[in-house]
Amino acid sequence: MKIKIKAFAAVKEACGFEDKELTVSEGISVEKILLELKKCHPGLKEFDGTLLFAINEEYCDQDSVLSDEDTLAILPPVSGG
Repeated sequence: MKIKIKAFAAVKEACGFEDKELTVSEGISVEKILLELKKCHPGLKEFDGTLLFAINEEYCDQDSVLSDEDTLAILPPVSGG
């Protein structure tokens, strides 16, 4: 199945892309996608435990499972006022 990943702010810089399409196995979780991304983009490791995720613009956790044509947004921690 195909999914799209959107990386924002510092995550975009760590990954070196803003949008990326991936072909993944059916039933893959956010956590497994993140593990694969860390292999290719080690800079993501600095965000361990602090990232926010959304599937199709709905916040989710790392246990969430993606479906075909989903868009996974990966956001760094947000601070400020």
